[in-house]
Amino acid sequence: MMVRRLSRSAAGSVAVLACGLLTACGPTTHSTASAGGGSTAPVAGTASPGAVKTLPPSRLCTVLTEDVAKRVVTDARFTAQVGPDKGAAPDVCSYAGADGRSMLSLTPASRTYDAELSAAHGLRANPAPAGMSDVRIDPVSGLGRQAFRESAHQSQEQQQITFVVWNAGARTWVLTYATAAPGSTAPTAVPDDKAVQLARSLTAKLPTGR
Repeated sequence: MMVRRLSRSAAGSVAVLACGLLTACGPTTHSTASAGGGSTAPVAGTASPGAVKTLPPSRLCTVLTEDVAKRVVTDARFTAQVGPDKGAAPDVCSYAGADGRSMLSLTPASRTYDAELSAAHGLRANPAPAGMSDVRIDPVSGLGRQAFRESAHQSQEQQQITFVVWNAGARTWVLTYATAAPGSTAPTAVPDDKAVQLARSLTAKLPTGR
């Protein structure tokens, strides 16, 4: 399930989190983010012969601004998406820490809220195929119509990952926070979780149209 949410284009050495934005690693994967992109890509929206084409910031970056992202990742820097060879780029806004050890991303969910919750429970029941362990699911109050937090440890890349998933009525959203961690750690209590607090502060500003 780990591939449901983020954009895997977050830069630095926090390697890949699960499978990739809005793509699935398997029947119970989330659309997740990966922080394995390089830090030498051209400025967003520009391209030169032989250079990787990067895209301008998503409209979501007017909500998840750099200053807002720094509430969770203190040295957050915008991470440009690489333009796809085919099709449209996913709608995602991502930031990575200057040392590449942490990343934060906001995107619409690739599935309904109920499907996201079902996928989370599927991963908790069988985390090994996705390289995950210690998967926890906690309900979150006071965020949209319904919300949950999913936390897990990604063994191969040595990352602790937190997803906050909430239904705001017209749409379901996912905020993903990943940080380098040599071993699994117990998640912060939900009321004290910075990612949960950040999601609460963003939800009223998010676009309502599809």
